[in-house]
Amino acid sequence: MYVGTDLASAPLNTHLTLLESDAPTSSRQRLSTLGLRVGTRFSLIQKTAGGGRVALVSGSRIALGADLLGQLRAEVAS
Repeated sequence: MYVGTDLASAPLNTHLTLLESDAPTSSRQRLSTLGLRVGTRFSLIQKTAGGGRVALVSGSRIALGADLLGQLRAEVAS
């Protein structure tokens, strides 16, 4: 069951909470190392060329490619 919205459709400059990831294990592990894991609060702050986004996670900026955005789902944080 899918909840929330994929990050390609998520609004910019809004606090989000990561709900789930359908990314390959290696990608999930890398994102976790960078601080983006299920339950993390973050914001998408910029669109990039090629359809990617830049996320602000705990004060660090993380570039997310267009393919990965469709594999991550989030909801607006309350």
